[in-house]
Amino acid sequence: MSGFFSSKPDRPAPATRAAVFAFPLVLSLALLAALAPVPASAQAATLSSVQRELDRVEREISREQELHKAERARAAEFEKQKNARLQALEEQIRLTEARIDSLRQRTEVERRRRTAQRSLAAQYVARQKAFRDDLDAEMKAMIAWIEKDFPYQRERRLAEWRELAIANSEATIPVEEVLIRLFGLTQASLDFAANSEAYPGTYTTTGGETHEGYYIRLGAVTMAFSSTDGRQQAWLAKTPEGYVWRDDGLSSDTRSSIRSAVSVAQGREAPRLVPLPVEVAAQGGGK
Repeated sequence: MSGFFSSKPDRPAPATRAAVFAFPLVLSLALLAALAPVPASAQAATLSSVQRELDRVEREISREQELHKAERARAAEFEKQKNARLQALEEQIRLTEARIDSLRQRTEVERRRRTAQRSLAAQYVARQKAFRDDLDAEMKAMIAWIEKDFPYQRERRLAEWRELAIANSEATIPVEEVLIRLFGLTQASLDFAANSEAYPGTYTTTGGETHEGYYIRLGAVTMAFSSTDGRQQAWLAKTPEGYVWRDDGLSSDTRSSIRSAVSVAQGREAPRLVPLPVEVAAQGGGK
Protein backbone atom coordinates (compact mmCIF):
# COMPACT_ATOMS: atom_id res chain seq x y z
CA MET A 1 0.00 0.00 0.00
CA SER A 2 2.85 2.39 0.82
CA GLY A 3 4.29 1.84 -2.72
CA PHE A 4 0.91 2.74 -4.38
CA PHE A 5 0.59 6.13 -2.72
CA SER A 6 4.29 7.01 -3.27
CA SER A 7 4.96 10.37 -4.97
CA LYS A 8 7.81 9.02 -7.10
CA PRO A 9 7.10 8.02 -10.70
CA ASP A 10 6.58 4.37 -11.36
CA ARG A 11 9.10 2.61 -13.53
CA PRO A 12 8.12 0.05 -16.14
CA ALA A 13 8.60 -3.54 -15.50
CA PRO A 14 11.63 -5.12 -17.15
CA ALA A 15 9.55 -7.25 -19.61
CA THR A 16 7.51 -4.29 -20.83
CA ARG A 17 10.61 -2.25 -21.38
CA ALA A 18 12.13 -5.01 -23.50
CA ALA A 19 9.04 -5.18 -25.75
CA VAL A 20 9.12 -1.45 -26.42
CA PHE A 21 12.71 -1.61 -27.50
CA ALA A 22 12.09 -4.72 -29.60
CA PHE A 23 9.38 -3.10 -31.96
CA PRO A 24 11.74 -0.63 -33.70
CA LEU A 25 14.10 -3.43 -34.25
CA VAL A 26 11.52 -5.62 -35.96
CA LEU A 27 10.42 -2.67 -38.19
CA SER A 28 13.98 -2.01 -39.17
CA LEU A 29 14.53 -5.63 -40.08
CA ALA A 30 11.37 -5.59 -42.26
CA LEU A 31 12.54 -2.47 -44.08
CA LEU A 32 15.91 -3.99 -44.68
CA ALA A 33 14.28 -7.09 -46.04
CA ALA A 34 12.21 -4.96 -48.43
CA LEU A 35 15.21 -2.99 -49.58
CA ALA A 36 17.31 -6.00 -50.02
CA PRO A 37 18.39 -6.68 -53.63
CA VAL A 38 15.80 -8.74 -55.76
CA PRO A 39 16.90 -11.29 -58.31
CA ALA A 40 16.93 -10.09 -61.99
CA SER A 41 14.24 -12.56 -63.13
CA ALA A 42 11.88 -11.30 -60.45
CA GLN A 43 12.55 -7.72 -61.44
CA ALA A 44 11.85 -8.50 -65.12
CA ALA A 45 8.60 -10.20 -64.23
CA THR A 46 7.61 -7.26 -62.10
CA LEU A 47 8.43 -4.76 -64.86
CA SER A 48 6.51 -6.83 -67.43
CA SER A 49 3.50 -6.97 -65.17
CA VAL A 50 3.72 -3.25 -64.57
CA GLN A 51 4.04 -2.63 -68.33
CA ARG A 52 1.00 -4.78 -69.06
CA GLU A 53 -0.95 -2.89 -66.46
CA LEU A 54 0.18 0.39 -67.98
CA ASP A 55 -0.82 -0.82 -71.46
CA ARG A 56 -4.18 -1.88 -70.15
CA VAL A 57 -4.67 1.46 -68.48
CA GLU A 58 -3.66 3.26 -71.66
CA ARG A 59 -6.09 1.14 -73.67
CA GLU A 60 -8.83 1.90 -71.18
CA ILE A 61 -7.96 5.57 -71.35
CA SER A 62 -7.95 5.48 -75.16
CA ARG A 63 -11.27 3.64 -75.22
CA GLU A 64 -12.74 6.13 -72.77
CA GLN A 65 -11.45 8.96 -74.93
CA GLU A 66 -13.01 7.40 -78.04
CA LEU A 67 -16.27 6.91 -76.21
CA HIS A 68 -16.10 10.48 -74.98
CA LYS A 69 -15.35 11.70 -78.50
CA ALA A 70 -18.24 9.67 -79.94
CA GLU A 71 -20.53 10.95 -77.20
CA ARG A 72 -19.50 14.50 -77.98
CA ALA A 73 -20.13 13.88 -81.70
CA ARG A 74 -23.58 12.46 -80.92
CA ALA A 75 -24.26 15.41 -78.66
CA ALA A 76 -23.17 17.84 -81.40
CA GLU A 77 -25.31 16.03 -83.99
CA PHE A 78 -28.27 16.04 -81.60
CA GLU A 79 -27.77 19.75 -80.99
CA LYS A 80 -27.55 20.34 -84.73
CA GLN A 81 -30.74 18.36 -85.42
CA LYS A 82 -32.46 20.04 -82.49
CA ASN A 83 -31.56 23.49 -83.84
CA ALA A 84 -32.68 22.49 -87.34
CA ARG A 85 -36.01 21.18 -86.02
CA LEU A 86 -36.45 24.26 -83.88
CA GLN A 87 -35.79 26.47 -86.88
CA ALA A 88 -38.20 24.42 -88.99
CA LEU A 89 -40.80 24.63 -86.25
CA GLU A 90 -40.29 28.38 -85.90
CA GLU A 91 -40.62 28.76 -89.68
CA GLN A 92 -43.77 26.67 -89.64
CA ILE A 93 -45.16 28.76 -86.79
CA ARG A 94 -44.29 31.93 -88.72
CA LEU A 95 -45.97 30.64 -91.87
CA THR A 96 -48.99 29.51 -89.87
CA GLU A 97 -49.29 32.91 -88.22
CA ALA A 98 -48.94 34.58 -91.63
CA ARG A 99 -51.65 32.28 -93.02
CA ILE A 100 -53.86 33.03 -90.02
CA ASP A 101 -53.35 36.77 -90.60
CA SER A 102 -54.14 36.29 -94.28
CA LEU A 103 -57.28 34.32 -93.45
CA ARG A 104 -58.31 36.98 -90.97
CA GLN A 105 -57.85 39.67 -93.61
CA ARG A 106 -59.77 37.61 -96.18
CA THR A 107 -62.50 36.95 -93.64
CA GLU A 108 -62.75 40.65 -92.91
CA VAL A 109 -62.84 41.47 -96.62
CA GLU A 110 -65.51 38.81 -97.17
CA ARG A 111 -67.50 40.11 -94.23
CA ARG A 112 -67.36 43.65 -95.60
CA ARG A 113 -68.27 42.39 -99.08
CA ARG A 114 -71.27 40.49 -97.74
CA THR A 115 -72.31 43.49 -95.69
CA ALA A 116 -72.07 45.66 -98.80
CA GLN A 117 -74.01 43.05 -100.80
CA ARG A 118 -76.72 42.89 -98.17
CA SER A 119 -76.90 46.67 -98.18
CA LEU A 120 -77.10 46.73 -101.97
CA ALA A 121 -79.69 43.95 -101.92
CA ALA A 122 -81.77 45.89 -99.38
CA GLN A 123 -81.50 49.02 -101.52
CA TYR A 124 -82.41 47.02 -104.62
CA VAL A 125 -85.44 45.47 -102.90
CA ALA A 126 -86.55 48.89 -101.64
CA ARG A 127 -86.13 50.46 -105.07
CA GLN A 128 -87.85 47.52 -106.72
CA LYS A 129 -90.79 47.85 -104.35
CA ALA A 130 -90.99 51.59 -105.02
CA PHE A 131 -90.80 50.87 -108.75
CA ARG A 132 -93.58 48.29 -108.45
CA ASP A 133 -95.68 50.86 -106.61
CA ASP A 134 -95.09 53.35 -109.44
CA LEU A 135 -95.99 50.70 -112.02
CA ASP A 136 -99.12 49.83 -110.06
CA ALA A 137 -100.21 53.48 -110.06
CA GLU A 138 -99.61 53.73 -113.81
CA MET A 139 -101.52 50.51 -114.53
CA LYS A 140 -104.46 51.64 -112.40
CA ALA A 141 -104.52 54.90 -114.34
CA MET A 142 -104.36 52.93 -117.61
CA ILE A 143 -107.25 50.68 -116.49
CA ALA A 144 -109.33 53.72 -115.57
CA TRP A 145 -108.58 55.23 -118.99
CA ILE A 146 -109.45 52.02 -120.87
CA GLU A 147 -112.79 51.85 -119.03
CA LYS A 148 -113.67 55.14 -120.75
CA ASP A 149 -111.74 54.52 -123.95
CA PHE A 150 -112.91 53.31 -127.33
CA PRO A 151 -115.01 50.21 -126.60
CA TYR A 152 -113.22 47.90 -129.01
CA GLN A 153 -112.43 44.61 -127.21
CA ARG A 154 -112.65 46.57 -123.98
CA GLU A 155 -113.30 43.62 -121.68
CA ARG A 156 -110.36 41.63 -123.04
CA ARG A 157 -108.02 44.61 -122.78
CA LEU A 158 -109.20 45.38 -119.24
CA ALA A 159 -108.73 41.71 -118.23
CA GLU A 160 -105.14 41.73 -119.53
CA TRP A 161 -104.26 44.94 -117.69
CA ARG A 162 -105.91 43.80 -114.44
CA GLU A 163 -104.12 40.48 -114.56
CA LEU A 164 -100.80 42.26 -115.01
CA ALA A 165 -101.59 44.67 -112.16
CA ILE A 166 -102.35 41.76 -109.79
CA ALA A 167 -99.15 39.93 -110.77
CA ASN A 168 -97.16 43.10 -110.15
CA SER A 169 -98.73 43.87 -106.76
CA GLU A 170 -98.24 40.27 -105.57
CA ALA A 171 -94.71 40.14 -107.06
CA THR A 172 -95.40 36.77 -108.68
CA ILE A 173 -93.37 37.76 -111.74
CA PRO A 174 -90.13 39.75 -111.99
CA VAL A 175 -90.20 43.47 -112.59
CA GLU A 176 -88.49 42.96 -115.93
CA GLU A 177 -91.35 40.75 -117.15
CA VAL A 178 -93.88 43.27 -115.84
CA LEU A 179 -92.21 45.97 -117.94
CA ILE A 180 -92.12 43.74 -121.04
CA ARG A 181 -95.81 42.89 -120.75
CA LEU A 182 -96.72 46.50 -119.95
CA PHE A 183 -94.94 47.75 -123.07
CA GLY A 184 -96.60 44.96 -125.08
CA LEU A 185 -100.10 45.94 -123.93
CA THR A 186 -99.37 49.60 -124.56
CA GLN A 187 -98.08 48.81 -128.05
CA ALA A 188 -101.19 46.72 -128.72
CA SER A 189 -103.37 49.70 -127.77
CA LEU A 190 -101.39 51.92 -130.12
CA ASP A 191 -101.57 49.35 -132.91
CA PHE A 192 -105.33 48.88 -132.73
CA ALA A 193 -105.78 52.65 -132.78
CA ALA A 194 -103.84 52.87 -136.03
CA ASN A 195 -105.45 50.09 -138.09
CA SER A 196 -108.87 49.32 -139.52
CA GLU A 197 -110.87 46.13 -139.89
CA ALA A 198 -114.22 44.61 -140.67
CA TYR A 199 -115.55 41.57 -138.86
CA PRO A 200 -118.89 39.79 -138.38
CA GLY A 201 -120.88 40.14 -135.18
CA THR A 202 -124.21 40.63 -133.50
CA TYR A 203 -125.61 44.04 -132.67
CA THR A 204 -128.32 44.79 -130.07
CA THR A 205 -130.29 47.96 -130.70
CA THR A 206 -131.37 50.44 -128.04
CA GLY A 207 -134.82 48.87 -128.36
CA GLY A 208 -133.47 45.40 -127.54
CA GLU A 209 -133.55 43.90 -131.04
CA THR A 210 -130.59 41.80 -132.24
CA HIS A 211 -129.21 41.76 -135.76
CA GLU A 212 -126.50 39.76 -137.46
CA GLY A 213 -124.16 41.71 -139.65
CA TYR A 214 -120.71 43.25 -139.94
CA TYR A 215 -118.78 45.80 -137.94
CA ILE A 216 -116.33 48.20 -139.48
CA ARG A 217 -113.72 49.99 -137.39
CA LEU A 218 -111.46 52.88 -138.38
CA GLY A 219 -108.71 52.88 -135.73
CA ALA A 220 -110.01 54.36 -132.50
CA VAL A 221 -111.91 57.10 -134.32
CA THR A 222 -115.21 55.56 -135.29
CA MET A 223 -117.02 52.28 -135.51
CA ALA A 224 -120.18 51.32 -137.43
CA PHE A 225 -122.46 48.35 -137.95
CA SER A 226 -124.62 47.24 -140.85
CA SER A 227 -126.95 44.24 -140.71
CA THR A 228 -126.76 41.48 -143.28
CA ASP A 229 -130.19 42.37 -144.67
CA GLY A 230 -129.17 46.04 -144.93
CA ARG A 231 -132.09 47.32 -142.85
CA GLN A 232 -130.22 48.15 -139.60
CA GLN A 233 -127.27 50.49 -139.30
CA ALA A 234 -125.58 52.03 -136.27
CA TRP A 235 -122.47 53.99 -135.45
CA LEU A 236 -120.46 54.78 -132.33
CA ALA A 237 -120.45 58.32 -130.97
CA LYS A 238 -118.32 59.79 -128.20
CA THR A 239 -120.26 61.94 -125.73
CA PRO A 240 -119.19 63.66 -122.51
CA GLU A 241 -120.64 60.68 -120.63
CA GLY A 242 -118.73 58.15 -122.77
CA TYR A 243 -119.25 56.14 -125.95
CA VAL A 244 -122.84 55.43 -127.06
CA TRP A 245 -124.34 53.75 -130.14
CA ARG A 246 -126.57 55.76 -132.48
CA ASP A 247 -129.10 53.57 -134.28
CA ASP A 248 -132.35 55.52 -134.08
CA GLY A 249 -133.36 58.31 -136.40
CA LEU A 250 -130.42 57.94 -138.77
CA SER A 251 -130.66 59.81 -142.04
CA SER A 252 -130.76 57.94 -145.32
CA ASP A 253 -127.34 59.33 -146.27
CA THR A 254 -125.83 58.05 -143.04
CA ARG A 255 -127.36 54.61 -143.58
CA SER A 256 -126.15 54.50 -147.16
CA SER A 257 -122.63 55.57 -146.19
CA ILE A 258 -122.41 52.85 -143.54
CA ARG A 259 -123.67 50.19 -145.96
CA SER A 260 -121.18 51.30 -148.63
CA ALA A 261 -118.26 51.38 -146.14
CA VAL A 262 -119.02 47.81 -145.01
CA SER A 263 -119.26 46.63 -148.64
CA VAL A 264 -115.91 48.26 -149.51
CA ALA A 265 -114.27 46.72 -146.37
CA GLN A 266 -115.64 43.29 -147.38
CA GLY A 267 -114.34 43.72 -150.93
CA ARG A 268 -117.77 43.65 -152.53
CA GLU A 269 -117.31 47.15 -153.90
CA ALA A 270 -114.33 48.89 -155.40
CA PRO A 271 -112.18 50.82 -152.92
CA ARG A 272 -113.15 54.44 -152.62
CA LEU A 273 -113.48 57.16 -150.01
CA VAL A 274 -116.73 56.82 -148.10
CA PRO A 275 -117.84 59.48 -145.61
CA LEU A 276 -118.77 58.14 -142.18
CA PRO A 277 -120.42 59.90 -139.26
CA VAL A 278 -118.13 60.97 -136.42
CA GLU A 279 -119.15 62.54 -133.14
CA VAL A 280 -116.48 63.72 -130.70
CA ALA A 281 -117.29 65.36 -127.38
CA ALA A 282 -115.49 68.68 -127.12
CA GLN A 283 -114.55 70.55 -123.94
CA GLY A 284 -117.60 72.21 -122.45
CA GLY A 285 -119.92 69.51 -123.87
CA GLY A 286 -120.01 70.74 -127.48
CA LYS A 287 -119.83 68.52 -130.57
